[in-house]
Amino acid sequence: RRGFLFELKKSKRVSSNVKKKLCYICVTHVLNVAYGVQNVFLNEFIYKTISILDLPETDITSYFPECFEFIEKAKIQDGVVLVHCNAGVSRAAAVVIGFLMNSERLSFARAFSLVKNARPVACPNPGFMEQLHKYQEQNMACLKKKKKCKRF
Repeated sequence: RRGFLFELKKSKRVSSNVKKKLCYICVTHVLNVAYGVQNVFLNEFIYKTISILDLPETDITSYFPECFEFIEKAKIQDGVVLVHCNAGVSRAAAVVIGFLMNSERLSFARAFSLVKNARPVACPNPGFMEQLHKYQEQNMACLKKKKKCKRF
């Protein structure tokens, strides 16, 4: 199954249309990385809530292990994960970019391009962008070490 990046608008009243859309695209799991946004359809989906502030100084990479573990568990169960935040622009995008970089061994540019194609308004805040570039450098360094080790 292919992953998605999908926006849930923050509103006072959640429409039943949202639930229908999520069911239509076969969402089974919801990773809520918004701050202060409640999970609505508790009986319909498996939720994981990680409250992340959308501030440049927030260390988003510190949340990656917990986010990635939830996504990987859903994949093992043949699930489809919706990653959402308040507007689907910064936090959710950063988490999905990081996940693609980690799980698919993609460069930042390639992962960002895939997310941007799926969700054109995706734009992690400047602090998250900087952290994602550093995350790429760390991943590349680890990959090089693993390749050297495998030769012996």
